[in-house]
Amino acid sequence: MMIGGQEWLRECALRLISDEASRAATRFPPFNSHHEGYAIIKEELDELWDEIKTKECDPTKIQKEAVQVAAMALRFLTDLCFKEAAPE
Repeated sequence: MMIGGQEWLRECALRLISDEASRAATRFPPFNSHHEGYAIIKEELDELWDEIKTKECDPTKIQKEAVQVAAMALRFLTDLCFKEAAPE
């Protein structure tokens, strides 16, 4: 089955996000609380905003920061929201 343009882009983005979340999971322990998860997501979002505000924003750096925001949101879900539902 052929994947259309937007669907292909979504699949590429989801792969980058999943890879980043996996890398972070090997380097850092799971989030301990919703407050900690929020703080980490906010930190990543602030880094994205800082990159966006630069005079000569670099699309590669913006993409990297956006992927990190999404990866931390994914970790928030897996570490805190779906933890009880995970099969052992």
